[in-house]
Amino acid sequence: MVLGSIVFFIKLESIDELVTKLAERESRPLVEDKTQLEYLNCDRQECVQYLSQAMYKHIEMGHFIIVELYDRSKKKVVEVASPDANTVHSYEKLVVKEKRTHKFKDTVSYHRLYYSGTIFLQVFVPLKEAGGSIAGYFEGVYRVDESTMKGIVDLLIGSLLLVVISVFATTAIVYPIIIVMNKDLIKLSGDLSEANIGMLIALGSAIAKRDSDTNIHNYRVTIYAVKLGEIAGLSKEGLRSLIKGSFLHDIGKIAISDNILLKPGKLTDEEFEIMKTHVFHGDDIVGKYNWLKDSIDVVRYHHEKIDGSGYLTGLKGDGIPLNARIFAIADVFDALTSKRPYKEPFTYEQTISILEDGRHTHFDPILLDIFFRISKDIYDSFCKAEDTFLEHYLNGIIKRYF
Repeated sequence: MVLGSIVFFIKLESIDELVTKLAERESRPLVEDKTQLEYLNCDRQECVQYLSQAMYKHIEMGHFIIVELYDRSKKKVVEVASPDANTVHSYEKLVVKEKRTHKFKDTVSYHRLYYSGTIFLQVFVPLKEAGGSIAGYFEGVYRVDESTMKGIVDLLIGSLLLVVISVFATTAIVYPIIIVMNKDLIKLSGDLSEANIGMLIALGSAIAKRDSDTNIHNYRVTIYAVKLGEIAGLSKEGLRSLIKGSFLHDIGKIAISDNILLKPGKLTDEEFEIMKTHVFHGDDIVGKYNWLKDSIDVVRYHHEKIDGSGYLTGLKGDGIPLNARIFAIADVFDALTSKRPYKEPFTYEQTISILEDGRHTHFDPILLDIFFRISKDIYDSFCKAEDTFLEHYLNGIIKRYF
């Protein structure tokens, strides 16, 4: 469309140039006739008659339909029109519509007008004597004949057809290349996404293994959080953020020394204060990477409690990000139902009782009610499942949301 418009206007410019040259060539004998220049400022009737006859003869032989001559004082001396009344009337209507009036200038000027399938060129030429002084002015209206108009129309149509053919030919050549490049780009994007997810899983698993010699906690807690997030109505984008946060929730523990992180007994108050800083360390780590920034809601706030007694910021209620409130339930559920070096797994009933005790203090009561509706199915399906099953199930979740 744009290319066609450009070609159209370029051709119009060349057509203007063609028409102007035709009009200029036909008007040259009129403006170069010395006798006419001498008679132009003559008041005698025979002078006016001579000029009128000369102009009328020229109109009959050429393509001017109206010719006007003015003396040096800009007074009209002669006006001759074509005997073709319809043509003259068409032009006069066009002049009224365009509100065109001639302006006396010391230079040649042209103005193109278009009406009813015909091009008219308004020509204005100052008539100069041998010494260069103005003797008068010539104004004429040149009409492009039908043969020339047909050639102009054919030229425009041919040019536009050439553009259309060129566009289709170029599209036929370039389109397959674009398709191939687009496929390569999609593959590259997919590979990059797969690499990011792979690093996400590897990093989260490495931290989990350092803490508890197994990465299955990360798998289970991510599955539980996603199950709750889906029922709670999280968007696809929100679930992606929840998955990232679930995998990386304890990434800040990489900054905690082994003598605290792996201590078999209870931590002292001082050691526990150090342990709590892992949420800030995690924030610092993931906050530097755009692809991981949306995991901060879980990484930084998953130890907050609904009554404000959690750490480290003491947020409460809806002030705690939704993903963090969802993850808190999933995290505690898995911790209670899993075997740890220091404890055996709690039964389903014991776990639900402990979660219920945390209503209004630790957990969001609305989310807790939602979780209770699916908790038995989660317990039966995943709590004692083999590692390979959990890994396969989690891969399905990742493919669904990434």
